[in-house]
Amino acid sequence: MAIGMADLHKAINTAWDASTLDATFKALWSDPTDTEFFVLNDQEAPGEQPFPYVVMDQTMSSTSNRMSGGITSLREIRNIEIRFNIHTRDIDSDGRTAKTIASVLAEEIMKVFGGHPTVTPTGAITLDNGKHLITTYTNGFSIRTEEDQCQWVLVYVFKIDVPVAV
Repeated sequence: MAIGMADLHKAINTAWDASTLDATFKALWSDPTDTEFFVLNDQEAPGEQPFPYVVMDQTMSSTSNRMSGGITSLREIRNIEIRFNIHTRDIDSDGRTAKTIASVLAEEIMKVFGGHPTVTPTGAITLDNGKHLITTYTNGFSIRTEEDQCQWVLVYVFKIDVPVAV
């Protein structure tokens, strides 16, 4: 993973941690005080992961521009697609379906990273090396994964300006 991608993943985790997303998800766990598991997982979740949870993955990356500030400074504008895969299941004590729970949690993530129709994103994306230019929400959809489970996918493109050689 190139430095720009590693920086972006770190910045997303920092924005997530600064939000109330963990508390929102953990409020639906059977044990909301559980510290063994994370709500936001990178690429996969452990087998005993409590529901609901999120798996973040990167599905594509492209370089749209390359620039030079002279022989010692090269930069790239990268478009990095990140997906937040929200995994939910029916909760006996909650009358909502897994899909309804997933859609509510998707809205909470959209409030932090963008795409919500009435709320300006609150999550700050700050890179150690380079600059975050814009985050674009591109798509959201649900997938029924089992009879009582749902996966809601939020797709974003993060445009970043990163050094590639200094």
